[in-house]
Amino acid sequence: MSFDADTQLEPIGPGRWRAHLRPHWSVVGGGPHGGFVAALAARAAELADERPLRTLTTHYLEGPEPGPVEVAATVERAGRSTSSVSLRIERDGRPMALALATLGAWREGQAEWQDARMPAAPAPDDALRLGAMVDGTSAFVGNFEMRAALGAPPRGVPGEGLTGGWIRMARPGVPDAPRIVTYADSWFPAAFARLGTVVGAPTLDLTVHIRAPLPPPGMGPEDFVLGVFRTRWGAGGVWEEDGELWSPDGVLLAQSRQLALVRGGA
Repeated sequence: MSFDADTQLEPIGPGRWRAHLRPHWSVVGGGPHGGFVAALAARAAELADERPLRTLTTHYLEGPEPGPVEVAATVERAGRSTSSVSLRIERDGRPMALALATLGAWREGQAEWQDARMPAAPAPDDALRLGAMVDGTSAFVGNFEMRAALGAPPRGVPGEGLTGGWIRMARPGVPDAPRIVTYADSWFPAAFARLGTVVGAPTLDLTVHIRAPLPPPGMGPEDFVLGVFRTRWGAGGVWEEDGELWSPDGVLLAQSRQLALVRGGA
């Protein structure tokens, strides 16, 4: 199925929809992919307010098995320039994820600065195409086409906490807010590179800030987005990761930060 079909929301009442957690969006150990869950919240927020998403923070309470869930959105406040929407993703009345979204139109003619720079990276055609899934790889990886371009794979010794590369859906589509939110949680965790090994790293919360109008002007369905992910801190069983998502022509589309657990790798 396409990403749009996977994230389709079926209306069941005012501000309420039914969605489905698909098996091919599962992670190792069970539970749904966090970026996919956030995409459901992003889609519901834009349906509830009909303004473009500007920021979304999702907190993950638990990861149920594949199956139907309900998504509820409440417009907490609708101002002249921005709106605030709260969201709940539930199964049988039990919350799976809670989210808060801010929405608002892109405003031209305001103060701006753009000091961030897209890192140098090989073009998608020159980057390392990641192969088909193997045993132990999360099912959700098959929903993407990924080409490694930054950092190094885990090699058994601690390294730089940097990873990233070019990413798009396996069935290409123009980057919109749900896709961008999903991309922010789809690359291999920077903790793997920092620790030099693969560990359990379930997300506790994920925030995504949209930094440019979506869909980006000039980007087509076949275009890749460059994801850059770094970690600089891990202690007490948790770690952070900062992310950037760039268009091929160097426009910063989104920034992200997540806090995740770390299990093993000490």
